[in-house]
Amino acid sequence: MKKGKVLVIIPAYNGVGSVGKVVKEIRCHYPQIDTLVVNDGSTDLTSEKARASGAIVLDLPFNLGIGGAMQTGYKYAHEKGYGLAIRVDGDGQHDPKRNR
Repeated sequence: MKKGKVLVIIPAYNGVGSVGKVVKEIRCHYPQIDTLVVNDGSTDLTSEKARASGAIVLDLPFNLGIGGAMQTGYKYAHEKGYGLAIRVDGDGQHDPKRNR
């Protein structure tokens, strides 16, 4: 595990209208941080929008809920050697600019 590696985990369900903006804002303010969107079985274009915005995307085959999506994100962070994982909601309620 490398202490300096940071991952932002964004659980998303049918978030095509907001997930792209959230990913872009995080990447704009924190370009050194990796961004993972856990697509929690969405039936819209959430995955495509997240990828187009520069996120790593994991697609769950069906909706597991916030707990399952976050467990997936934490497992990914552990397996990839991230030292810190931060959750940000995909609906835009967490403003990356305010948390600098």
